[in-house]
Amino acid sequence: MDRSEPLLYDPMFASPPNTAVHDTPGRGFFGKAAVKKAAFILVLLVFVGGAIAVSFSSLSQDRLEYTAAEDGCMLSAFRADKTDAVLCVDIAGEEAGDLAGMPVTQVRQFAVCGNETTAFILLGKNVTVLPNTAFYDCSALAAVLVDPANPYFADLDGVLYRKENGRLTELMLYPRKNALYRAMRSLGEPRPADANQAAAFARKLQQWEQKEGVWENISAWDYAAMKNTDGNGKDAALAAALCYRIPEGVARVGEMAFAETPGLYEVAIPESVTEIAQMAFFKCASLYAAPLPEHLKTLGPDAFSYCTKLSYIFIPAGVTGIGHHAFYGCTGAQCVYMACAEADAPPAGQDWTPKYRKLFLHDVPVVYGAERGQT
Repeated sequence: MDRSEPLLYDPMFASPPNTAVHDTPGRGFFGKAAVKKAAFILVLLVFVGGAIAVSFSSLSQDRLEYTAAEDGCMLSAFRADKTDAVLCVDIAGEEAGDLAGMPVTQVRQFAVCGNETTAFILLGKNVTVLPNTAFYDCSALAAVLVDPANPYFADLDGVLYRKENGRLTELMLYPRKNALYRAMRSLGEPRPADANQAAAFARKLQQWEQKEGVWENISAWDYAAMKNTDGNGKDAALAAALCYRIPEGVARVGEMAFAETPGLYEVAIPESVTEIAQMAFFKCASLYAAPLPEHLKTLGPDAFSYCTKLSYIFIPAGVTGIGHHAFYGCTGAQCVYMACAEADAPPAGQDWTPKYRKLFLHDVPVVYGAERGQT
């Protein structure tokens, strides 16, 4: 081997590699260098053109999409931009084409999903069909405000409820920023009466949140100190708002009602609640306490899964069914207390208890025949 030859290519010691495209013998027409160059350019143009077409298609999509529905139209999708602090679900706009001016009577499941900018949704009086997950995963949402004339839905301090004969029956959605909304309301900010007032409220809410910093991650000690603050200042208002009391008479906490709400520290559940549905409190990372009522019958799958700060779990004797993974990932709990005897334990799904890690994952112990408050 000639040691004078460079082991690797270096422009100081060797000529640049030949990158020219040459004819490929034996390949006929398709082996011609010119044909190969043309094919490469064609493929490149197809890919670039496709990317541009997809980009223009996404840009040209309407922010609001509607489809025909009984007695009006359905809101099928909403793609918010940075200026969309308020969404009015009432009368179809120009985006609806032939449906423009029609009342919105239905909202599709996940129609407003993953929204990061909208703080207020104003729900009109004509909406009759509204799935619990219509407004799921809206991280900036502070309140859903319902027209009082709507016979099927209502809001209480911006929290969305289903109603029958004028009575609240099911909690459908607790907006993620509702604590801030209720805190501002308790300090004297009036309830928005229209879209313009809601937009102004949203600006004030954003300013206050920026001033307060990471209010969603205060410690248990700081939360307790804030609760004991005298007077009617902002700390007392925020501490009160971090605890939500479901009104008496509500029978059901709907699926995903509180899911992934960071600013939720306590929930008071009334005796009227008989069902906590699937993923109702899924991944409420700040939730310290949510005592289950004595008349509760059903705990749905993943009802409280990954509520890592929930330290005390007591299941009343009246519970007749526990869904899979109901308390899975509740790593703050050292055991589960059940009022019933072990022989009378209700049917329960897979991995419904919390786990603890000691080399491997293990179920936490279940204490049967327990009394509420036992530790």
